[in-house]
Amino acid sequence: MKIKGLIFDMDGTMFATEAISVRAMQYASKKHHIQLTMDTIYGFMGLPRREIQKQFYELFGSNFDFDAYLTDKIEFQNREIEENGVPVKPGLPELLQYAQKQHIACGVATSTSRLRAEDLIVRSGLAEYFSAVTCGDEVEHGKPAPDIFLQTAKKLEIMPNQCMGIEDSRNGIMALSRSGMLAVLVPDLISPDAQMHSAADLEFQNLFGVLDYLQNI
Repeated sequence: MKIKGLIFDMDGTMFATEAISVRAMQYASKKHHIQLTMDTIYGFMGLPRREIQKQFYELFGSNFDFDAYLTDKIEFQNREIEENGVPVKPGLPELLQYAQKQHIACGVATSTSRLRAEDLIVRSGLAEYFSAVTCGDEVEHGKPAPDIFLQTAKKLEIMPNQCMGIEDSRNGIMALSRSGMLAVLVPDLISPDAQMHSAADLEFQNLFGVLDYLQNI
């Protein structure tokens, strides 16, 4: 079936911001005198804020000041973006330009807040290519549930089975595998395991691979 919609995860897929997030969590963890393993940090990727908060309370108790922790994390991230700009993943501009020429609608499905998502997309200079953005607080069930991708397809007015979804994280690719979309894995920080490989319909090393695929189907 012809692909009529492209739906992108944001952090780690569109932008190389997951590495910034890791450093930000390490900074905030040190400031708040807690320790997080890299496996735990990677496990947070793709999850909505409320789920991360729940896991923090399970790890450190319900008295842990998660709001203060999150504020410190976000301030660290914002400083890096202010100083260095938005790190756009290789191939994203070219893929979006191709989609525009082919009349393929593009949307974003991200677990982050709308304020942050829209800020990064605008700062990247790529906002004109996206017709819909869905954020984590807009759906009842976050990734790995498929809700956020299905909601974005609905906004684009395209059936899920006519969409390609692109993800980098475990939670994200699991969500895509349950959405009925063509599930594409483009790894970032996390090396895919058997479960991620199984959930993906297609895998590429970078977004240029996705572009090449679309140009040849």
